[in-house]
Amino acid sequence: MATMRVLALGWEIEGAGVLRAEFASADSLASYDAVLIDPEPLPSLWLLQAVLEPDGVWRLHPGRDLGLSRALDNLVSARRAEVEDLLLRGGGVVVVRVRAPGEGVEITGNPPHRLDRYAFLPRTSLVSGPHHLGLPGGLKIVPRRGRDLAVSDRAHPVGPYLDAFAPLGYEAVLVAALGAPLASFGRVLATNRVGDVIAWELPLGAGRMLFLPSFPGASPAEVGERLLPVVAALLDEPLPVELPDWISGFDLPGEDELRRNEEALAREQERLHRKQADLGETRRSYDVLRALLAPRGVLGLAQAVQAAFDRLGFTVSPLHEAPATVVAASPDGDLLVRVAVSLFGPVGPEEHRALLLDLDRLRAEGGQDVRGMLVCLAEPRLDPRRRGPQWAESVRRGCRDHNLLLTSSADLFRAVRHVLSHGDADEVRKDLVSAAGEWRWKS
Repeated sequence: MATMRVLALGWEIEGAGVLRAEFASADSLASYDAVLIDPEPLPSLWLLQAVLEPDGVWRLHPGRDLGLSRALDNLVSARRAEVEDLLLRGGGVVVVRVRAPGEGVEITGNPPHRLDRYAFLPRTSLVSGPHHLGLPGGLKIVPRRGRDLAVSDRAHPVGPYLDAFAPLGYEAVLVAALGAPLASFGRVLATNRVGDVIAWELPLGAGRMLFLPSFPGASPAEVGERLLPVVAALLDEPLPVELPDWISGFDLPGEDELRRNEEALAREQERLHRKQADLGETRRSYDVLRALLAPRGVLGLAQAVQAAFDRLGFTVSPLHEAPATVVAASPDGDLLVRVAVSLFGPVGPEEHRALLLDLDRLRAEGGQDVRGMLVCLAEPRLDPRRRGPQWAESVRRGCRDHNLLLTSSADLFRAVRHVLSHGDADEVRKDLVSAAGEWRWKS
């Protein structure tokens, strides 16, 4: 929309057509195309005059507050009516920044009533199948901070906005008071890793409300650059969010072909999605092997060693609950493989002793007579070609005296790379199992 008029209440945002104002002094909200509301400043309207009473509740007492409670009621009622008109009759967009509810205020009376940051939400009752949602009381804003936002509706114009600011995190989630799924009433746009709703679109009449994360610390200019096109795209949609049932009977010439093309495109996208998933899995298998050179700690190296031995034709299984030790079985012989990582110097004798204990335990408890092997990685931050000794001299002597195999993760990586270059895995495996003492890949 070339002449889009946007009102920002309490929201630091910059962009063409945006007018910033305060909640109490702004013109009618219904006179704009879109209203962006950050409810964080709203409690300042009452907290300076409210009384914090012994039960921990902020209260205003009509007759003793110089008319503040009546003024607040009138202001909130007026703003709520303007929001309803903008949505139900004007087909506008209201964007609400989701904040923790904060300190509300109770206005005494018979009965008493309460105001909070979200008292301006329209009063409506929504029904979807067996579910019911009443606004504003039926929608709870629950404080919960995190940075695990995941966009769940990529087709919505707000997707790039959520992706861009997701690292800044959120500070509250949306929950229906009666437990009804919010997806029954609107589009869930983003969730966290446990399924809490973080961003939500609710159609109301001819308009819609967007509940978006607060994204603390976001630049006002960047927010305007990314959010205003979203608002424009929503306002530019010619049809309402909820179409009447009868409109499906009014097809236009060419729509059948359009539907066929859309279905063909959806199938192609699904094929590409499957291909992308396959490529991602293949890429991950290579990344796991590359972790032989620079792993994510001991567990990462253990995972990489398991993948390497699998490529060499071993059958690999973990040793009980020891994450750094695995049993590698093959027709040519079985190995008990322990991995060791040292960040700043050669691997020390404690890893050699730990391998001996694992061997004794395996032989005593499982009756298995296997050979031990220690895979070492020292100074993983350095280029493998610039690393110093990978193990101490005492480790070398101990492995020799106890007939243990000793190798570096870099040599194991070179062996696997040879196999992936159409080398003979059986030959490498037999050479490894039959080696004595230190094993180095020579190719």
